[in-house]
Amino acid sequence: MYIFKPILKANWKNTEKMDAKRIASQTEPEGLEQILDIPYIDDGEKAHLLDIYYPQGTTEKLPVIIDIHGGGWMYGYKEINKYFCLKLAQKGFLVASINYRLAGDVLFEDQIRDIFAALKWLGENLKDYPADVNNIFLVGDSAGGHFACVTTAVNLNEDMQKDFCVDYIGYKFKAVAAICPAVDLLSPNFVMNVNVPILLGEKSRKSPFRKYLDVSRIASADFPPFYVVTASGDFLRMQAYKLRNIFEKHGIEYRFRDFTDKLNGKSLQHVFNVVDPFSVYGDEANCEIADFFKSRCS
Repeated sequence: MYIFKPILKANWKNTEKMDAKRIASQTEPEGLEQILDIPYIDDGEKAHLLDIYYPQGTTEKLPVIIDIHGGGWMYGYKEINKYFCLKLAQKGFLVASINYRLAGDVLFEDQIRDIFAALKWLGENLKDYPADVNNIFLVGDSAGGHFACVTTAVNLNEDMQKDFCVDYIGYKFKAVAAICPAVDLLSPNFVMNVNVPILLGEKSRKSPFRKYLDVSRIASADFPPFYVVTASGDFLRMQAYKLRNIFEKHGIEYRFRDFTDKLNGKSLQHVFNVVDPFSVYGDEANCEIADFFKSRCS
Protein backbone atom coordinates (compact mmCIF):
# COMPACT_ATOMS: atom_id res chain seq x y z
CA MET A 1 0.00 0.00 0.00
CA TYR A 2 1.17 3.52 -0.76
CA ILE A 3 2.68 4.73 2.53
CA PHE A 4 1.19 8.22 2.38
CA LYS A 5 -2.39 7.09 1.74
CA PRO A 6 -3.41 6.74 5.45
CA ILE A 7 -1.72 10.06 6.26
CA LEU A 8 -3.60 11.83 3.48
CA LYS A 9 -6.87 10.24 4.54
CA ALA A 10 -6.33 11.38 8.15
CA ASN A 11 -5.64 14.92 6.93
CA TRP A 12 -8.85 15.00 4.92
CA LYS A 13 -10.83 13.61 7.87
CA ASN A 14 -9.66 16.63 9.84
CA THR A 15 -10.66 18.92 6.96
CA GLU A 16 -14.10 17.31 6.96
CA LYS A 17 -14.55 18.25 10.63
CA MET A 18 -13.52 21.85 9.90
CA ASP A 19 -15.91 22.02 6.94
CA ALA A 20 -18.79 20.77 9.08
CA LYS A 21 -18.00 23.43 11.71
CA ARG A 22 -17.76 26.15 9.04
CA ILE A 23 -21.06 25.20 7.40
CA ALA A 24 -22.84 25.05 10.77
CA SER A 25 -21.70 28.62 11.51
CA GLN A 26 -23.08 30.03 8.25
CA THR A 27 -26.65 30.86 7.27
CA GLU A 28 -28.12 29.35 4.13
CA PRO A 29 -29.17 31.97 1.55
CA GLU A 30 -32.93 32.22 1.02
CA GLY A 31 -35.16 32.58 -2.02
CA LEU A 32 -33.68 29.73 -4.04
CA GLU A 33 -35.10 26.53 -5.47
CA GLN A 34 -33.08 23.47 -4.48
CA ILE A 35 -33.43 20.18 -6.32
CA LEU A 36 -31.17 17.83 -4.42
CA ASP A 37 -29.54 14.45 -4.93
CA ILE A 38 -30.42 13.91 -8.58
CA PRO A 39 -28.73 10.74 -9.88
CA TYR A 40 -26.74 11.29 -13.05
CA ILE A 41 -25.86 7.58 -12.97
CA ASP A 42 -28.67 5.52 -11.48
CA ASP A 43 -26.58 3.07 -9.46
CA GLY A 44 -27.33 4.15 -5.89
CA GLU A 45 -23.86 5.72 -5.45
CA LYS A 46 -23.80 8.99 -3.47
CA ALA A 47 -20.85 9.94 -5.64
CA HIS A 48 -23.15 9.92 -8.68
CA LEU A 49 -25.56 12.61 -7.47
CA LEU A 50 -25.86 16.29 -8.35
CA ASP A 51 -27.84 19.30 -7.07
CA ILE A 52 -29.48 22.11 -9.01
CA TYR A 53 -30.14 25.61 -7.63
CA TYR A 54 -31.84 28.66 -9.13
CA PRO A 55 -33.84 31.70 -7.92
CA GLN A 56 -37.42 31.04 -6.90
CA GLY A 57 -40.07 32.41 -9.24
CA THR A 58 -37.76 32.37 -12.23
CA THR A 59 -39.69 32.94 -15.47
CA GLU A 60 -36.73 33.20 -17.83
CA LYS A 61 -34.00 30.87 -19.02
CA LEU A 62 -30.90 31.41 -16.91
CA PRO A 63 -27.24 30.93 -17.87
CA VAL A 64 -25.84 27.77 -16.32
CA ILE A 65 -22.84 27.30 -14.03
CA ILE A 66 -21.58 23.77 -13.35
CA ASP A 67 -19.45 23.49 -10.21
CA ILE A 68 -16.77 20.86 -9.52
CA HIS A 69 -15.80 20.86 -5.82
CA GLY A 70 -12.23 20.60 -4.61
CA GLY A 71 -10.71 18.48 -1.88
CA GLY A 72 -7.32 17.23 -3.02
CA TRP A 73 -8.89 14.69 -5.40
CA MET A 74 -9.58 12.33 -2.47
CA TYR A 75 -11.99 14.33 -0.30
CA GLY A 76 -15.16 16.34 -0.66
CA TYR A 77 -18.77 16.26 -1.74
CA LYS A 78 -21.09 18.79 -3.33
CA GLU A 79 -22.45 19.99 0.02
CA ILE A 80 -19.14 21.62 1.05
CA ASN A 81 -19.68 24.07 -1.85
CA LYS A 82 -23.42 24.48 -1.33
CA TYR A 83 -23.46 28.05 0.01
CA PHE A 84 -20.96 29.12 -2.66
CA CYS A 85 -23.27 27.68 -5.32
CA LEU A 86 -26.36 29.23 -3.77
CA LYS A 87 -24.71 32.66 -3.73
CA LEU A 88 -23.84 32.26 -7.43
CA ALA A 89 -27.45 31.29 -8.13
CA GLN A 90 -28.58 34.50 -6.42
CA LYS A 91 -26.60 36.41 -9.03
CA GLY A 92 -28.91 35.15 -11.79
CA PHE A 93 -27.72 31.66 -12.69
CA LEU A 94 -28.92 28.11 -12.61
CA VAL A 95 -26.13 26.29 -10.78
CA ALA A 96 -25.49 22.55 -10.91
CA SER A 97 -23.12 21.09 -8.31
CA ILE A 98 -21.77 17.60 -8.95
CA ASN A 99 -20.30 14.75 -6.95
CA TYR A 100 -17.71 12.32 -8.28
CA ARG A 101 -15.93 9.30 -6.85
CA LEU A 102 -12.81 10.05 -4.84
CA ALA A 103 -9.16 9.11 -5.31
CA GLY A 104 -8.12 6.35 -2.95
CA ASP A 105 -11.25 4.45 -3.97
CA VAL A 106 -10.86 4.94 -7.73
CA LEU A 107 -8.20 6.30 -10.07
CA PHE A 108 -8.00 9.66 -11.81
CA GLU A 109 -9.39 8.34 -15.10
CA ASP A 110 -12.49 7.07 -13.25
CA GLN A 111 -13.03 10.52 -11.76
CA ILE A 112 -12.88 12.14 -15.20
CA ARG A 113 -15.39 9.58 -16.49
CA ASP A 114 -17.72 10.46 -13.60
CA ILE A 115 -17.45 14.16 -14.36
CA PHE A 116 -18.15 13.54 -18.04
CA ALA A 117 -21.18 11.42 -17.14
CA ALA A 118 -22.53 14.30 -15.02
CA LEU A 119 -21.87 16.85 -17.77
CA LYS A 120 -23.52 14.59 -20.35
CA TRP A 121 -26.58 14.13 -18.11
CA LEU A 122 -26.89 17.87 -17.66
CA GLY A 123 -26.65 18.44 -21.41
CA GLU A 124 -29.51 16.01 -21.95
CA ASN A 125 -31.73 17.13 -19.05
CA LEU A 126 -31.27 20.88 -18.49
CA LYS A 127 -34.19 21.43 -20.86
CA ASP A 128 -36.43 20.37 -17.95
CA TYR A 129 -35.22 23.34 -15.87
CA PRO A 130 -35.13 27.12 -16.43
CA ALA A 131 -31.74 26.82 -18.12
CA ASP A 132 -30.28 28.62 -21.11
CA VAL A 133 -28.50 25.66 -22.70
CA ASN A 134 -26.67 27.99 -25.10
CA ASN A 135 -24.76 29.58 -22.23
CA ILE A 136 -23.09 26.97 -20.03
CA PHE A 137 -20.09 27.78 -17.82
CA LEU A 138 -17.77 25.70 -15.66
CA VAL A 139 -16.15 26.48 -12.31
CA GLY A 140 -13.81 24.46 -10.11
CA ASP A 141 -11.78 25.19 -6.99
CA SER A 142 -8.42 23.71 -5.98
CA ALA A 143 -8.41 20.10 -7.26
CA GLY A 144 -11.74 20.99 -8.84
CA GLY A 145 -9.88 23.70 -10.76
CA HIS A 146 -7.57 21.00 -12.12
CA PHE A 147 -10.59 18.90 -13.08
CA ALA A 148 -12.10 21.94 -14.81
CA CYS A 149 -8.95 22.42 -16.92
CA VAL A 150 -8.68 18.73 -17.80
CA THR A 151 -12.40 18.46 -18.59
CA THR A 152 -12.17 21.49 -20.87
CA ALA A 153 -9.18 20.01 -22.73
CA VAL A 154 -10.70 16.54 -23.12
CA ASN A 155 -14.04 17.89 -24.31
CA LEU A 156 -12.23 19.74 -27.12
CA ASN A 157 -10.04 16.85 -28.30
CA GLU A 158 -11.21 13.54 -29.78
CA ASP A 159 -7.91 11.77 -29.07
CA MET A 160 -8.11 12.73 -25.40
CA GLN A 161 -11.71 11.50 -25.31
CA LYS A 162 -10.47 8.14 -26.56
CA ASP A 163 -7.88 8.06 -23.75
CA PHE A 164 -10.68 8.23 -21.16
CA CYS A 165 -13.28 6.30 -23.18
CA VAL A 166 -15.69 9.25 -23.03
CA ASP A 167 -17.68 11.10 -25.67
CA TYR A 168 -18.04 14.79 -26.41
CA ILE A 169 -20.64 16.08 -23.94
CA GLY A 170 -22.69 17.84 -26.62
CA TYR A 171 -21.75 21.43 -25.79
CA LYS A 172 -18.73 23.63 -25.15
CA PHE A 173 -18.21 25.90 -22.15
CA LYS A 174 -18.56 29.59 -22.91
CA ALA A 175 -16.02 30.34 -20.16
CA VAL A 176 -14.40 28.68 -17.14
CA ALA A 177 -13.43 29.90 -13.67
CA ALA A 178 -10.47 28.29 -11.89
CA ILE A 179 -10.38 29.19 -8.19
CA CYS A 180 -6.99 28.69 -6.49
CA PRO A 181 -6.41 25.83 -8.93
CA ALA A 182 -4.00 22.94 -8.84
CA VAL A 183 -2.29 22.96 -12.24
CA ASP A 184 0.89 20.87 -12.15
CA LEU A 185 1.32 17.78 -9.97
CA LEU A 186 4.53 16.74 -11.73
CA SER A 187 6.80 19.70 -10.90
CA PRO A 188 9.17 19.30 -7.90
CA ASN A 189 6.66 20.10 -5.18
CA PHE A 190 5.94 17.56 -2.42
CA VAL A 191 2.45 18.93 -1.75
CA MET A 192 1.57 18.15 -5.37
CA ASN A 193 3.75 15.06 -5.95
CA VAL A 194 2.38 13.15 -2.97
CA ASN A 195 -0.98 12.88 -4.74
CA VAL A 196 0.33 11.27 -7.93
CA PRO A 197 0.37 7.59 -6.81
CA ILE A 198 -3.10 8.05 -5.31
CA LEU A 199 -4.40 9.32 -8.66
CA LEU A 200 -2.53 7.09 -11.09
CA GLY A 201 -1.67 4.00 -9.04
CA GLU A 202 1.69 2.91 -7.68
CA LYS A 203 3.08 2.45 -11.23
CA SER A 204 2.26 6.10 -11.88
CA ARG A 205 5.34 6.78 -14.00
CA LYS A 206 4.04 4.39 -16.65
CA SER A 207 0.43 5.60 -16.57
CA PRO A 208 -0.96 6.86 -19.90
CA PHE A 209 -2.83 9.50 -17.88
CA ARG A 210 0.31 11.06 -16.39
CA LYS A 211 0.37 13.95 -18.86
CA TYR A 212 -3.05 15.10 -17.63
CA LEU A 213 -1.56 16.01 -14.25
CA ASP A 214 0.26 18.96 -15.86
CA VAL A 215 -2.15 21.32 -17.59
CA SER A 216 0.67 22.76 -19.71
CA ARG A 217 0.84 19.43 -21.54
CA ILE A 218 -2.82 19.44 -22.59
CA ALA A 219 -3.81 23.11 -22.95
CA SER A 220 -4.48 24.52 -26.40
CA ALA A 221 -5.46 27.75 -28.10
CA ASP A 222 -8.99 26.32 -28.37
CA PHE A 223 -9.60 26.86 -24.64
CA PRO A 224 -12.50 29.21 -23.84
CA PRO A 225 -11.91 32.38 -21.78
CA PHE A 226 -10.82 31.73 -18.17
CA TYR A 227 -11.19 33.70 -14.95
CA VAL A 228 -8.44 32.74 -12.48
CA VAL A 229 -8.44 33.82 -8.85
CA THR A 230 -5.86 33.33 -6.11
CA ALA A 231 -4.81 35.18 -2.95
CA SER A 232 -1.66 36.03 -1.01
CA GLY A 233 -2.47 33.35 1.59
CA ASP A 234 -3.25 30.67 -1.00
CA PHE A 235 -0.80 27.78 -0.66
CA LEU A 236 -1.35 27.04 -4.38
CA ARG A 237 -0.76 30.65 -5.41
CA MET A 238 2.18 29.83 -7.71
CA GLN A 239 0.06 27.18 -9.41
CA ALA A 240 -2.40 29.91 -10.39
CA TYR A 241 0.48 31.94 -11.81
CA LYS A 242 1.61 28.90 -13.80
CA LEU A 243 -1.88 28.67 -15.29
CA ARG A 244 -1.65 32.33 -16.27
CA ASN A 245 1.64 31.60 -18.03
CA ILE A 246 0.02 28.71 -19.91
CA PHE A 247 -2.70 31.05 -21.14
CA GLU A 248 -0.11 33.61 -22.23
CA LYS A 249 1.78 30.96 -24.20
CA HIS A 250 -1.31 29.77 -26.07
CA GLY A 251 -3.00 33.13 -26.51
CA ILE A 252 -5.99 32.09 -24.41
CA GLU A 253 -8.22 34.93 -23.21
CA TYR A 254 -8.21 35.25 -19.44
CA ARG A 255 -8.71 37.51 -16.46
CA PHE A 256 -6.34 36.98 -13.54
CA ARG A 257 -7.04 38.27 -10.03
CA ASP A 258 -4.65 37.94 -7.11
CA PHE A 259 -6.28 39.20 -3.91
CA THR A 260 -3.56 40.68 -1.71
CA ASP A 261 -6.10 42.21 0.67
CA LYS A 262 -6.35 41.30 4.33
CA LEU A 263 -9.50 40.43 6.26
CA ASN A 264 -9.38 41.01 10.02
CA GLY A 265 -5.61 41.42 9.68
CA LYS A 266 -5.09 38.09 7.93
CA SER A 267 -4.25 37.28 4.31
CA LEU A 268 -7.04 35.67 2.32
CA GLN A 269 -6.58 31.92 2.24
CA HIS A 270 -6.96 29.09 -0.25
CA VAL A 271 -10.42 29.06 -1.92
CA PHE A 272 -11.49 31.96 0.31
CA ASN A 273 -14.50 32.83 -1.86
CA VAL A 274 -15.79 29.26 -1.74
CA VAL A 275 -15.48 28.64 1.99
CA ASP A 276 -16.81 32.11 2.86
CA PRO A 277 -18.89 33.50 0.00
CA PHE A 278 -20.54 35.90 2.50
CA SER A 279 -17.37 37.86 3.26
CA VAL A 280 -16.68 41.14 1.49
CA TYR A 281 -13.80 39.72 -0.55
CA GLY A 282 -15.48 36.39 -1.14
CA ASP A 283 -18.49 38.20 -2.56
CA GLU A 284 -16.27 40.50 -4.60
CA ALA A 285 -14.52 37.54 -6.25
CA ASN A 286 -17.82 35.79 -6.90
CA CYS A 287 -19.36 38.94 -8.38
CA GLU A 288 -16.37 39.13 -10.72
CA ILE A 289 -16.90 35.50 -11.76
CA ALA A 290 -20.60 36.18 -12.38
CA ASP A 291 -19.86 39.32 -14.39
CA PHE A 292 -17.13 37.53 -16.39
CA PHE A 293 -19.57 34.77 -17.30
CA LYS A 294 -22.46 37.10 -18.11
CA SER A 295 -20.22 39.12 -20.44
CA ARG A 296 -19.68 35.94 -22.45
CA CYS A 297 -23.37 35.08 -22.83
CA SER A 298 -24.69 35.06 -26.37
